[in-house]
Amino acid sequence: MHYPKELYAGGVSDNRRMALNSVKIGIVMLAGWILPLVGVPLGITGLIFGIIGFSSSRADMAKAGVFLNGLGLGLTGLNMVVSFYMLITGKIDPFMFFN
Repeated sequence: MHYPKELYAGGVSDNRRMALNSVKIGIVMLAGWILPLVGVPLGITGLIFGIIGFSSSRADMAKAGVFLNGLGLGLTGLNMVVSFYMLITGKIDPFMFFN
């Protein structure tokens, strides 16, 4: 017996909310990339939501979310590399806030 897609999972089978949430997380991600502990989980979550949202009727919004989260993850990675380089070369002191 075949049921309409609207009856699956107790609601709409369209992943529009995933696409929208991906964009929302991507916007927050543009501020969160400064702190890698915040940026990495946000970026990964937003990418997953965006990829799931590709199958929705709002695939354009999912693409925007994937772009924003990918950009944020790239900035987070760049921030981590530059910070590590500055720490290794001695340009920043890791204990400067504790003195």
